[in-house]
Order: sequence, then C-alpha cells, then structure tokens
Amino acid sequence: MIIDDVKIKVTVGHGGRGLAAFNKTKMALGPTGGSGGNGGSIFLQGVSDLGALRQFRFKKDIKAQNGENGRIQLRDGHDAKDLILLVPVGTISHNLEKPKDYPRDIEITKIGQLELVATGGKGGRGNFLFRSATNTSPKQFEEGASGESFELRLELKMIADVGFIGLPNVGKSSTI
Repeated sequence: MIIDDVKIKVTVGHGGRGLAAFNKTKMALGPTGGSGGNGGSIFLQGVSDLGALRQFRFKKDIKAQNGENGRIQLRDGHDAKDLILLVPVGTISHNLEKPKDYPRDIEITKIGQLELVATGGKGGRGNFLFRSATNTSPKQFEEGASGESFELRLELKMIADVGFIGLPNVGKSSTI
C-alpha cells in the first residue's frame, strides 16, 4: 500500500550547555570551561522508493539528538548527528505552523537531493570565552539554544502515466 499523505511532528536537537570551570593548578589559574555542541538538524533526502512514506505511518514524532554539554579543560561538547528523513521523489513538505524563518514549501525533485527542514539549536559558550583583560575569572556561561518543533505535512505528488480521453458513454471504463 502506498501512503501519499502524512503528518509528522519534527523536533530538532537542543544545543549543549556551556560549562563554567576553573583550572586548579597554581601555575595555570583561570577559566577552562568548554562550549556546548550544536543540536542535530533535520533534512529530507529524495529516494526512488515510492513507499518510503510508510515509515511515518506509525512513527509520527521525529526527534533529532541534542548537542553534548561543554566539558572541563577547554573541551567542547560534540555536535549531535543530523537526522536524514528518506522521502520519495515528488514529495512536497508543507510546514503547518509557518514560522517566520520557514517561508517556503520544499519539493524533492531528484534522487539524492538533500533539503534542510529545520536547523538544530546552537551550543552555549563556556566561561573561557567570556574572559577579558578586566575579568580574568568569569563565572558566566551560556545555555544552549532550544530547538524548534513544528508539524510537517509530507505529500507525494502522483503523476499518471496514461489518460483516457473520449466522448461520454463510449466504454472508457470497460477498457480498464
């Protein structure tokens, strides 16, 4: 069975939290908090399988991973992996909530075409990045940006290969 219209809820990953940490050795005092990693984004990729929308029949809530938090000794958190949703060629995605930064519908027209649906949250900065000449031991850090969440409608355009044209009552239905 081919599914040609499905509604899903997509949620991108949150950015990781920056860290406020300090070096404890006497010779190298100062901030050492790393920044958080970026959250995972969500992409659509075109495939030749017309039944690819079947995967969203029961799984309606799609979530990308969150970025890792910053760590000590200037180690940044890892960025989350992006989530790629495979959809058949000819699919149009409509954002049902229409945020400001998503003004257009996306159409997948080629196999392998990759289109960004939603961008993951940016990771927060650690306290090392807040240091200055007047503030050598900053205690502030940033939280990661939260990821957006919205409903998406995926619609597969079906194009007929053959059409019957003729006068009324001449047996067009009988030939099928």
